[in-house]
Amino acid sequence: MNENSDKISKALELKKEEKFVEALEILNELYNSEPNSKDIKNALIEVLFEYGAYLNDEWVSGYEKAVEIFNRIIELDVNHYRAWYNLGIAFFKLKETEKALEAYNQALKIKPDYEYIYYNIGLLYEIDKEDLETALKYYEEALRLNENFTYALQAMRDVRQKLEYIKLNKQKKDVSDFETQIICKKCGNINRASAKFCDECGESIH
Repeated sequence: MNENSDKISKALELKKEEKFVEALEILNELYNSEPNSKDIKNALIEVLFEYGAYLNDEWVSGYEKAVEIFNRIIELDVNHYRAWYNLGIAFFKLKETEKALEAYNQALKIKPDYEYIYYNIGLLYEIDKEDLETALKYYEEALRLNENFTYALQAMRDVRQKLEYIKLNKQKKDVSDFETQIICKKCGNINRASAKFCDECGESIH
């Protein structure tokens, strides 16, 4: 047992140095020999998680490998909500929108009060699906859980501004369209600008 403890400690030291592959070689060997050891399993998950987070960083951009790593954690612990959440992030970065959404929703089933999941689903709807109304709902839910969540607060403000901008432009377009139409003086019907006779009463409108 002491030998295993030493090996676990060695692996965790390698993790601190970001030597994840070497650390995982040690822990995978230990896990294969003693799959029922909680200490080995927990250490393996810890190193896998930090490796996956490292790969998910934009400076590294190892998203495909990150998917592999987070799936491995889920094999070891299907209720590891942070693995599901980070798997969603990796898929999001890979532009695999539906897989990302599925992973986020799995995380929500396990941890429904984790505001970061709602925020990231909001990003997915805002950026990938271009569904601002749905994105806003997720940002608002994130803020319901944590009113001081700065990222969600800023995202909510941005989306509301976008929606207001779209609304104003639509109103302008509706007014513009109306101005290019002709109202029949006899019956008040609105006709297209090119019409010579009213569509409603047949009266000449030019």
